[in-house]
Amino acid sequence: MSRACLLIAMLVALSPALAEIHVRVDRASGVTVLSNVPPKPGLATAPLSPAVPLRSATVASFPRVDPHTQQERDIDRRAILENELVSEQKALTTAREHGADADVRHRHIANLAALRRELRSIR
Repeated sequence: MSRACLLIAMLVALSPALAEIHVRVDRASGVTVLSNVPPKPGLATAPLSPAVPLRSATVASFPRVDPHTQQERDIDRRAILENELVSEQKALTTAREHGADADVRHRHIANLAALRRELRSIR
């Protein structure tokens, strides 16, 4: 019963997200107006489009970094991740010593696993 009530409450909460968006251009100022109310007849409407034109990324458009700079960045990244790993291990030990909830301990364990994965991925 409570699950059904929760589902109904969630559906009611999501209904405003399904509202229609109307776009029109104010002829006097040239400003684009977004509204949930349809424009009055005779007002200029504009299609909804992204403000910034989309373009596909190409290999040529990616910034280049020389190998020495990249190696320095990788060393810094490794040091940061190793520091985070030590801090997270201490946090897990403290959580275990103080009898923290299982959720807290699992979060620390998951963080440790993610940090170890990141460390393995560094060249």
